[in-house]
Amino acid sequence: MAGKASKKQVQTNLKVLSNLYKIMIPILLLSLLRTIFSKTNKTPIKFFVLHLPLMASVYIIEKSGRPKFGIDSHSNKKVIINEGIDLSSNDGNMIEYLFDLIYLSLFADFGRIIFDTNKFWYILIACPIYVGYKLYGLKQQFMGPSSSSSKKTTKDKKPQEEAKSKRQLKREKRGENQVKYRNR
Repeated sequence: MAGKASKKQVQTNLKVLSNLYKIMIPILLLSLLRTIFSKTNKTPIKFFVLHLPLMASVYIIEKSGRPKFGIDSHSNKKVIINEGIDLSSNDGNMIEYLFDLIYLSLFADFGRIIFDTNKFWYILIACPIYVGYKLYGLKQQFMGPSSSSSKKTTKDKKPQEEAKSKRQLKREKRGENQVKYRNR
């Protein structure tokens, strides 16, 4: 039972990669054929330029998620050297963003196959906009609010400090607001 979690992760990673290639390869081939035999745009150069983000994403996922195996010298069995990053996790990590980029590219290819237009590739503009939105939220979380809202908070603090109870004001007048220590 040793290494059961890593064996399970290896199996899920292999399954995810297999499913990705089963979806991706037919759509890419049909889209390439549509590009070659199209009446309007016969050059595959634009096809390859538009697929650079897709290929970079697949390369990163392949390198980081593909399990690495070796052979044990004593028993001559396959041994897991590295199980790779968990590709099936939904933690909002970079791998999820890369999968989104892949699926949006495949959606654009599917639109190319059916409608013979490259206008579906404009949907990839949504990816950097989404990343910018997330980074802005992250900046707000760590850096705090902008300068205009910080001025409002300093103005709001003064009335709260001045608003003291009658008992606190009486003690301050008498000088009893200080902590007193007993001498032994």
